[in-house]
Amino acid sequence: MKRELACEIVKDLLPLYVDGMVSDVSKKSIEEHFGLCKDCTEMYQNMDFGLEEEKQPSEVEDVKRFLKKTKKMYFLYGLGGLSFIAILVCMIVDLALNKGVTWSLIVGSAVIFANVLMYTLLVCKENKGYITMSVISIGTIVLLSTIQISTYYFMNTGTIWIFRYGFPIMLLWLGITWVSVFCRCSLKWNIWDCIAVFMVMVLIGNYVTKLITGDYVLNDLWSMQSFIWNGLGEVIGAVMFVMIGRIKK
Repeated sequence: MKRELACEIVKDLLPLYVDGMVSDVSKKSIEEHFGLCKDCTEMYQNMDFGLEEEKQPSEVEDVKRFLKKTKKMYFLYGLGGLSFIAILVCMIVDLALNKGVTWSLIVGSAVIFANVLMYTLLVCKENKGYITMSVISIGTIVLLSTIQISTYYFMNTGTIWIFRYGFPIMLLWLGITWVSVFCRCSLKWNIWDCIAVFMVMVLIGNYVTKLITGDYVLNDLWSMQSFIWNGLGEVIGAVMFVMIGRIKK
């Protein structure tokens, strides 16, 4: 009878013993009991090391994935519906005020571009960096072309600047961004080194952009004052990000 009563007491005290919340006297008594009772010892070992966590049934995981996918699709459908309404309203206002489609074409192209980009970011899982950059590149080309067509042919303002300035500058900066994405996705560089490469490419991009627009001549590239004003910040930033990348490693 005494041994049975002692087992009941030990079993009640086991949770506190495992958590280290019993007194020294109780701890000593429990440990002495372990030497005499195999059942209590096995119970303690199970509580101490923990039982293997039960896996959730596959049905529960399927339901969670379905709910997550449903929320994502509802968000995309809602965003698409609101975007369609926004484009429609802009076109109606544009037709009423200008008797034709002018600035609403630019707004519609920008909204569609943003929707496609959002869809890509939410749905794409593999090669996300390359696919996202492809969408950005194509969308930027289409949007820039739409701006040129709308302003020159529909609004009768401005000049044909897209071949002289638009495409060269756009392709330059898309190329700079593509280099960083390549370093991250293909070369598997850490994010800090990729940012450092981007900062160096920005320095080059600033000079080339100003050469294209005529703000610089070749002699300005060797001017120390010009470098301090236009390139020193990028160089300092690149060095700092390289150092951060080394520290993170």
